[in-house]
Amino acid sequence: MRFAAMQDPCDDWLVCDLVFDIPAEMDGRPLIGLTRGEAEQLADLANSWLGGHGGNSPIPFASVA
Repeated sequence: MRFAAMQDPCDDWLVCDLVFDIPAEMDGRPLIGLTRGEAEQLADLANSWLGGHGGNSPIPFASVA
């Protein structure tokens, strides 16, 4: 599991890239300030995409630089 939903100190939720320990982004948008449901759904989507495609294609999720 590379991506996880986490709660921030302000009680918002984000998707964390556990490899780099920073927020993930999708389509240029950092995955922060989310509801718990949104964060869990996006983390599950990212992890299932990785599991289904492995390293054969670019990941649609990235880490904020």
